[in-house]
Amino acid sequence: SSGINAEYGASRYNQDELAEFQDLTYFTKREVLHVHKRFCGLSPEKAKDERNPVLSKQEILSLPELAANPFNERILDVFSQSGDGRMNFEEFLDMMSQFSSKAPLNTKIDIAFRIYDFNDDGEICEKDLEKVVLFLIQPSVTGGNLSSDDRQKVVNNPHFKKRVDRMSGVMTHAIRKVSLIL
Repeated sequence: SSGINAEYGASRYNQDELAEFQDLTYFTKREVLHVHKRFCGLSPEKAKDERNPVLSKQEILSLPELAANPFNERILDVFSQSGDGRMNFEEFLDMMSQFSSKAPLNTKIDIAFRIYDFNDDGEICEKDLEKVVLFLIQPSVTGGNLSSDDRQKVVNNPHFKKRVDRMSGVMTHAIRKVSLIL
């Protein structure tokens, strides 16, 4: 109804488009409009001048939920159809929907798998797990001051490599098994 549009300001989308967004996401029409308002707020000038603006990775990273996440750029790369983190509203809505509390567990597991599968080969391999560890021990996450050389020593340690190799197969198997059950 027009009451929904009035509450969130003028919407670029008609009721049919809003109904389609509702069908394709875990959001109600009202929530879709709220996400649209947040998307437009990341770049008011682009939102004002273009019907379907594409926001830069930096504009989207200004979202507080992403700014604090060590995997923020990887998340954007996964949800960006161009693969470079730039997004239009539909891609942004898809990302927000899949991270919402309404998204089922199997969706969240699939997202985690895609984020950790850095080389996009359908497996969580040793190199993928090394990247995860490097992300988690970077100074902006730990608050520490491990140098780049020190971080590299961690992932090159033979004991670490042996455990990571074992973990990569276990993780891939476990994620697939849980996804099949759900």
